Amino acid sequence: MDGLAESPYRHARRAFIAACEHAHLDTVARLHPAKSPDGKPLFMDCAALGPRDAAKAVLVVARGATGSAILVALLQQGLTPPPDARLVLVHALDPAAFAGVAGDPGWPAAMLGAEVTEDLRKVRDLVVLPLEQAPDLQPVLAASLPAARIRTLPVAANAAAAAAAIAAF
Repeated sequence: MDGLAESPYRHARRAFIAACEHAHLDTVARLHPAKSPDGKPLFMDCAALGPRDAAKAVLVVARGATGSAILVALLQQGLTPPPDARLVLVHALDPAAFAGVAGDPGWPAAMLGAEVTEDLRKVRDLVVLPLEQAPDLQPVLAASLPAARIRTLPVAANAAAAAAAIAAF
C-alpha cells in the first residue's frame, strides 16, 4: 500500500516509528484488540529517553494525527529529556479512536498504566504534556504512581510549545 492510500492512523504510526528509529530510540508496541478498517492490527507505541531510574519525568501523550505530527517533529528536531529526567512519548493513546473504529474504553487506561509501571516506576515528580485534548489521565497515573506528584500541563498546540514545556521541567 503506498503512502497516499494509507489511513491517517497507519501513516502517522509509520512516521512515528521512522522518527524513533532515526533518533536511535526503541519503541514498545501494545496491541489493541480491535482491528483497523483495513483489517490490520492497531497499536499504542511508546518510546523513552533518559535514565530509567529517574525520580522525575515528562510523559508526552498523543492521541491522534495532530499529536502524532508534533511527536514526529520533536524527534526530528533532536528531542532530549530534561536533565536527570525520563521522557516518555506515547503515540496513539487510543489507537481504535485514532483509526475511527470502536474499541474497548478501558484499554487506553490499562495500557497507559502498564507503560507507566514499566518506564516510570521510580518517578516521584511527573508532568503530563498532552498534545491534544485528552480525557483526564490523573486517575490511572495516580493508581500506577501513588507516591508521585502528578501535574498536567496545558495542551501543547505545536512542536515549539511542546519543546518549551519539556525544557522548562
